[in-house]
Amino acid sequence: MAETKNTQTGSGSSPTRAGVFGNKNREQGRRGTAVGGGNGGRGRSGSAVTTAANPPRQPLPLSGAGGRRGRGNPINFVRDVRSELRKVAWPTQRETLNLTVVVIALSVAVGLFLGGTDFVFQELFRFLLGIQSGGGI
Repeated sequence: MAETKNTQTGSGSSPTRAGVFGNKNREQGRRGTAVGGGNGGRGRSGSAVTTAANPPRQPLPLSGAGGRRGRGNPINFVRDVRSELRKVAWPTQRETLNLTVVVIALSVAVGLFLGGTDFVFQELFRFLLGIQSGGGI
């Protein structure tokens, strides 16, 4: 491997990734093509780099209503979903009950805090504005 001078970092003797690939990427940037890693330019703006080793891909045909790309048989989809759901670490009944109690308790606590804060500010503004009645308009 020939050593190239890395102009980006200022070090000149070690063949770093930026130094080895820097000229190629700079040249591609000059030509207006996307500077891509190993993904063929996908996920970046601009046009993809086309070379003999990287031929352009044909778009996948649209199948079915709604413009979805072909996913295959719906039965296979249901099988895949069931397979993934078997891998889930489901909580026990006791864990579910405990977590439900925690969620309800925190919801009540936050509700009481916000209700109390609202009441305090309501009474503060009534005092500042000099409104004596507590009824509605």
